[in-house]
Amino acid sequence: MWQLRRYILTLMFFLCPAIAQAQAVVSGTAAPSTYVVNVEAVTPEREDDYYVNLLRMVLAASKAPHEQIELRFSDRQFTQWRWLTELSHKERTNNLLWTVTSIHREELLRPVRIPLFKGLIGTRLMVIRRQDEARFKQLRNLKDLQQLVAGQGANWPDTAVLQANGLPVTEGVGKEQLYKMLAAKRFDYFPRGVTEIANEMAFLQRYDLIVAPDWYLSYPAAMYFFVNKDNQALAERIERGFEALIDNGEFEQFFANHPRVKNGLPHLIGRRPIHLHNPSLPEATPVDNSRYWWMVGQ
Repeated sequence: MWQLRRYILTLMFFLCPAIAQAQAVVSGTAAPSTYVVNVEAVTPEREDDYYVNLLRMVLAASKAPHEQIELRFSDRQFTQWRWLTELSHKERTNNLLWTVTSIHREELLRPVRIPLFKGLIGTRLMVIRRQDEARFKQLRNLKDLQQLVAGQGANWPDTAVLQANGLPVTEGVGKEQLYKMLAAKRFDYFPRGVTEIANEMAFLQRYDLIVAPDWYLSYPAAMYFFVNKDNQALAERIERGFEALIDNGEFEQFFANHPRVKNGLPHLIGRRPIHLHNPSLPEATPVDNSRYWWMVGQ
């Protein structure tokens, strides 16, 4: 009798999950699965965070009906270059980061070549000390700007762009340190993306800085989502979701109405571009594709 009872219990143990699964199929429901993406950045969960909200939208646009998305953020404080190196070794997990592209970075990692800011990351306002406003009003062209010194991050692609155009650069580690260095007169101006300035006004107020009058820098550049070279599945999923958002208009609505863009673009009014070339820009960058790229006059 005991052996018979044990046989029945064992049979039920194996059959119950199968029965439950069959009932789910018949009823049109399925147990939810969790899709985990590890974000290689220390990013607080803020309601207005452009990158996090866009990433959630992209993943949601490509998810299965019963799939749940979970983002896990790193708690490590690394330099940008260290993040890139870390990601290059994580081929077996869904890890990603967002950063400005370059030839070297696309050799190291796999980009999803849809610019997160439609190329606006290469539109750079010059943050200066308030007392230098008159000095910058005297600028007339690139040659004049070459007499001044910019501040940029070590290993940032923008540093190479400035240097390739004959602009002297003093390097620092991280934007907060660079703002402090600017206030301490270690260099003359700090180029910041027009989509970055709205989030950094606290630094300008703290150190009595302003956006330089009359001019801004302009060069082709793109910020992408990057994954490990071997993680084709995650790259294709991000691309598929992003394309869906562009097709249905959700990305354009998100982009145009986000404070980073809406509060940044007015800074271009009354200012003219100083055009720079970008020798680090990969040939595959979609600079002529209006589907992905913000065009002057939009």
